Amino acid sequence: MVDYLPRQRPDVVGPTLSFCLRVVDTTAMIRSMTGRARSAWLVLLAMVWPLATSSAQGLDQMGFDRGAKNAPVEVIEFIDLGCSQCARFDAETYPALEREFVTPGKVRWKTVVFVLGTFRHSAFAAEAAECAGEQGKIVPMADALLRRQSEWKAPIGVPRELFASIARSLRLDTAQFNQCVRSERMRDRVRQHKQAAQVLGVYGTPTFFVQRRQRILGAIPGPQFAGYLRSVIAGDAGF
Repeated sequence: MVDYLPRQRPDVVGPTLSFCLRVVDTTAMIRSMTGRARSAWLVLLAMVWPLATSSAQGLDQMGFDRGAKNAPVEVIEFIDLGCSQCARFDAETYPALEREFVTPGKVRWKTVVFVLGTFRHSAFAAEAAECAGEQGKIVPMADALLRRQSEWKAPIGVPRELFASIARSLRLDTAQFNQCVRSERMRDRVRQHKQAAQVLGVYGTPTFFVQRRQRILGAIPGPQFAGYLRSVIAGDAGF
């Protein structure tokens, strides 16, 4: 897999999606090897294949989706709700992409919220978003949490009252929402998202995967992103 931007770091954390989805290419390469090189690749494949495959398959149940299920192009976005670049992308770049690609059914956009481990209270915000998802409101909750980062990232205790206030403004059943947050039952789901991000080599946010092959690092400008998606739809992106 080649990154869309020239800011690639070695994938030492784990295999990427292309490793899972292009195993035929990998197998052909191994067959062409001999001796120690072939043995080393076989050992590596045996170690990482089960984890990589389960993570790739599990993506279908992770995050939240926008757009038509049968859209010809898929974008998977990994974000941390405490990431300022993610908030900027959500507010300034995504709306235009949604109008041109998602709403007309050209692109299916999946957003996976995980915890990078850098931002204060980010794990609690991710759980709050997932709790809103129980009532079908994960998209507006995630948008609100991104917009109001400066409030819940402040050096105070866990801002559960703020999360509850946002839930009320979105007309959620606040009793159900608060019970979900207190129970911490979404913690495992958030951990699964983080594990998937680590396995797929996501080391910064936002990170995007287009067609589960091409990786885009960072909140690139909207016109650049739109131009790339147009090339993918037109079949000019090389896959």
